[in-house]
Amino acid sequence: MNRVGKHAANSPGDDLELMKMVFELPEKDKMVMWSEGYIDLVIEKLPEFARDILEKRKAKWEDTKIYYEQRLKEIVEQDMFKCKMKGERKEFAFFVMEQYPEFQSLLFLLYNDNLKDRDVRKFVYHRRFSSRKKYLH
Repeated sequence: MNRVGKHAANSPGDDLELMKMVFELPEKDKMVMWSEGYIDLVIEKLPEFARDILEKRKAKWEDTKIYYEQRLKEIVEQDMFKCKMKGERKEFAFFVMEQYPEFQSLLFLLYNDNLKDRDVRKFVYHRRFSSRKKYLH
């Protein structure tokens, strides 16, 4: 939890100080609050007139999350994917790495029946602020 989240969780008042802290945060840190799930606490503690700053961003990120969830659903509904999912793990891994390399982390979690909402949020965050550069070869 970043400094703004800790302030919102522990401070009983002083919503103007919290608003100032939110304004100073870079976009990346605001998205971390969303991906880790405590942005609603911060929004709740902000003054009424300042809430829309984070609410609009949150709505945009939620839309992106829904898009990726729909893409996963489309992939999972394919007959070839269902067939590979029922097979050996190694065969499934090669199939996913070849066909869907960008979704492999989520698809492996789905294969293990371990995919959670938080995982999708972190996936959206990493897609937006990935430290790895993608180069053309």
